[in-house]
Amino acid sequence: MTSAEIRNSFLDFFKEKQHTTVPSASILPQSPGLLFTNAGMNQFVPYFLGTEKAPYDPPRAADTQKCIRAGGKHNDLEDVGYDTYHHTFFEMLGNWSFGNYFKEEAIAWAWELVVERWGLPANRLYATVYAPSEGDPSEFDHEAYQLWKGFFEKAGLDPKIHIVNGNVEDNFWKMGDTGPCGPCSELHVDMTPNGDTGGKLVNMDSDLCIEIWNLVFIQYNAEEDGTYRDLPSKHVDTGMGFERVCSLIQNTKNFTDFSKKPTNYATDVFQPIFRMLEKLSGKKYVDVYPGEESDALEQAIAFRVIADHIRTLSFSIADSIIPGNTGRNYVLRRILRRAVKYGRTLGFNGNEPFLPRLVDTLVEEFSHVFPEIKTRAAVIKETLTLEEESFNKTLDRGMEKFENSVIENVFPPEDAFQLYDTFGFPLDLTALLCRERGITLDEKAVEARMEEARKLSRASQKKMVVRATEISTDVITEFLGFEKNSCEAIVLEIHGNLVITDKTVFFTEMGGQEGDTGTLNDSTITSTQQIGSAIAHQIEGNIPAVGDTVDLTINRERRSYRSSPHRHPPPPLGYTQSHLTRRFPTGVQRFARSLDL
Repeated sequence: MTSAEIRNSFLDFFKEKQHTTVPSASILPQSPGLLFTNAGMNQFVPYFLGTEKAPYDPPRAADTQKCIRAGGKHNDLEDVGYDTYHHTFFEMLGNWSFGNYFKEEAIAWAWELVVERWGLPANRLYATVYAPSEGDPSEFDHEAYQLWKGFFEKAGLDPKIHIVNGNVEDNFWKMGDTGPCGPCSELHVDMTPNGDTGGKLVNMDSDLCIEIWNLVFIQYNAEEDGTYRDLPSKHVDTGMGFERVCSLIQNTKNFTDFSKKPTNYATDVFQPIFRMLEKLSGKKYVDVYPGEESDALEQAIAFRVIADHIRTLSFSIADSIIPGNTGRNYVLRRILRRAVKYGRTLGFNGNEPFLPRLVDTLVEEFSHVFPEIKTRAAVIKETLTLEEESFNKTLDRGMEKFENSVIENVFPPEDAFQLYDTFGFPLDLTALLCRERGITLDEKAVEARMEEARKLSRASQKKMVVRATEISTDVITEFLGFEKNSCEAIVLEIHGNLVITDKTVFFTEMGGQEGDTGTLNDSTITSTQQIGSAIAHQIEGNIPAVGDTVDLTINRERRSYRSSPHRHPPPPLGYTQSHLTRRFPTGVQRFARSLDL
């Protein structure tokens, strides 16, 4: 089956079981406690809590939910590309009962779909049930055990082998410290060539025995005093990893060949993106398995990371989550910068953005399921273009700083902080560079330095003044002040309270003259300084981040006074005769010509 057929097969199966097929919720969650929608149950929380009534008749639903796990409690970002089954963006197939059916139907239908309809060999299937340790909530899930026991015995299999007990961490689901909760059963599949591990790899973090489906039975309410009471209505909440099921079915040729090691990236979920990356880069994707010695491993990781990250970025932007400086927006910016960095491995050198050129492939593959990816395609491309261009301007300088900072295979925490503070390198990107080169980095020390900076920022809006003589830069700032009083610019570097941008309308402090004043967004620019060929703006207020697009506006009244016939500011370095002719009177022009300006 193709991925589209697998998705439809799941939804059609539960439609037969009188489930209403509902659209995916936005990745932007309704709950203020979540960075992103990270599970299929998020949109149904009011029905579980009983604050709203499920609008389905009967009260059953099925869907495929867009999910992101790249921050907070659920964060798979560091594993992406280095294994074959973790993603920051993934689809979660699910079926739901809101006070309707319970364990008997949920388990029977899970067996029917996976074993009887899809054809998974039952001897490769393992089910887990909740078995509490001392001090854990509730009791052994005897009901689920008996139901699974019946199906395994009917298939001629020993339930003592194929039913595995799980503790509170693996097999008890809670919405929070208080609220609806209950035991769960997970389905794991033995992907080894012979399928004879006897359940020894279940919950052992092995990519040869992968969990594909979790059936959660919401039957208790966790109370503030630590007790658990029965809910008046019991619910079912399931989640099946779509990409993992595609890998399971496609890599085994519909369960007929288990000789190959499993990988989500060999499926038609990712292959179209790889083909476009191959076309753009001229490089070939080879599906190197983690741990294998191969010259193609670094390149394979880059393909996988980019393919994962472009999905996360595009679907997030389609749901109006834009890369930025705080919260979920900053997580997206980190993900984009990781993708750009890995793009260098494939030969994308920053001359032209490559991420926007992958969007049409996503539209072609996914718009029939998620139409917003098509209707928002232009916005997605524009956002990716601006973000990639802005980071490329700092990446080369940051990489040079990185290479020059290594001391005997150790990377100084203060330099890692400077890469973050000045060049916009997220800590995880610096840590990634260190891991690739076998360099030691004390990440806790960097985090402590970052927290110290945050405290100083919160303590006072007026930052310590940094003078141009204390810093250096190779940035060239384009001056637009002869024609404009305001402009949009990209932040390239930050040094304390000095912000260097790619463009400006501000005259600099020079030759005894004060620089222009004005605003950067909602912050005040008190003066400007010339640093080489760059112009730095001294800020009072909120300091932006490297890569931000900002609005610069001069104080027009002050500019008019300073530009009167008796108060001409000297031009910033590098201005041409045509600039002088347009701006300065004849006497100044003659003086400029005498100096061969």
